[in-house]
Amino acid sequence: MSKANILIVEDDPLQRRLIKENLEQEDYTVFESASGKEALNIIDDHPIDIAIVDYKLDGETGISVIQDILEKNPLITPIVVTAFGNIENAVEAIKKGAYDYIIKPIDFGKFLLVIARALERLKLKKEISILQNSLEDKFSSKNFVFSSSKMEGVALLVSKASKSDATVLISGETGTGKDFVAKTIHFSSKRKNGPYLVVNIPSLPETLIESELFGAEKGSFTGAFERKIGKFEAASGGTIFLDEIGDLPSQLQVKLLRFLQEKEFYRLGSSQPLKSDVRIIAATNKNLEKLMKEEKFRPDLYYRLNVIHIHVPPLQERKEDIPPLVDHFIRKYNEREGKEIKEISAEAMNFLLKYSFPGNIRELENIIERAIVFCEGSVITSVDLPIFLKDKKEEELTQEGLSLKDKVKHVEIREIKKALLESGKVKSKAARSLGITERILGYKMKIYNLFSDQEHQK
Repeated sequence: MSKANILIVEDDPLQRRLIKENLEQEDYTVFESASGKEALNIIDDHPIDIAIVDYKLDGETGISVIQDILEKNPLITPIVVTAFGNIENAVEAIKKGAYDYIIKPIDFGKFLLVIARALERLKLKKEISILQNSLEDKFSSKNFVFSSSKMEGVALLVSKASKSDATVLISGETGTGKDFVAKTIHFSSKRKNGPYLVVNIPSLPETLIESELFGAEKGSFTGAFERKIGKFEAASGGTIFLDEIGDLPSQLQVKLLRFLQEKEFYRLGSSQPLKSDVRIIAATNKNLEKLMKEEKFRPDLYYRLNVIHIHVPPLQERKEDIPPLVDHFIRKYNEREGKEIKEISAEAMNFLLKYSFPGNIRELENIIERAIVFCEGSVITSVDLPIFLKDKKEEELTQEGLSLKDKVKHVEIREIKKALLESGKVKSKAARSLGITERILGYKMKIYNLFSDQEHQK
């Protein structure tokens, strides 16, 4: 069985035969050509892995042939062959896309090692290409699951943002899919082959945010034992997603603004400016306009970020998206769990449609994932849904005709559930976000029977 398909582009028939014989002894399939035109015809008809190209061909250079080969198939790995004393030519060929160079007269021991390394690199490139195509497909705008006019507007904005290189600000509640929107923009844009790096600002200690974003020189702070490359530097050529930008400390807002204006930054502890070609997509679940009025967020930074603004509405405002999302999640978790669940019952769907979903799509996905695990048949029924969806005391009812007391009760239940979800079910954090004590939160959870739902306990 052939190890790989190798194309020789060499106008000297004796040299071509010598290379061919050595390669065939190692079980490679070899194709021969004496010119660039002939080489391109072979590439049209055969899947070539490596191209061995002589630098000096009759009437053309190996560099031009390498460029033509890569334009036709970027996954081919070119290796240039050059005479001793013409190393500058070989270096130029590498700059134009060659993987390596071989010097004449050829040392075939070294030559075969270069071929082996090139094949390892080719294998890695193919794996990356497959992963890249998978990501492009997964985060394509065609995979937006919706039927509502509100999300149709979001999809249109995402499509426009994908064709631009402008900064994007995505707003929306926790769990609405802001991260999916950001990935879709990146993997549908001209930067799709570049890095996509995420910085979740609230997850980082305030003292480490600057070094995480901009990097740090060795010794710039306690514990900095070596130079650290920041996300802005590492993401050059791609996209950086700044999640929860509203939590960025004020002193770093100034540095981010400078980067947006000048496209340059400084590593912590350095006076040397660095440049990076990176696109910024930011997201927030906070009202940045309110934060500006409170002088907690810089207006100039807001306007720099808000070139393209995409607001992702909460699931509560687009209930018509629930049925197609449920079908999508059933297919997704069927595959993972090895099940063949075909649908959800009308009763179970009705419970979902009546629920307010404080956790939005993320909460809906968790509910369907759980239902798939517990479902014993081919149809998800109300038995497979969490208790809180079916509890009359917690059911989200239409508030027409309700007393003020009952309206307050429903609002409190909704806000408590939302706070618990956003705090990771940590009661102390949930209480702080609600502006009440942990004791009062515990009391309200007790009187509203929220402890009966284990998924909202802490």
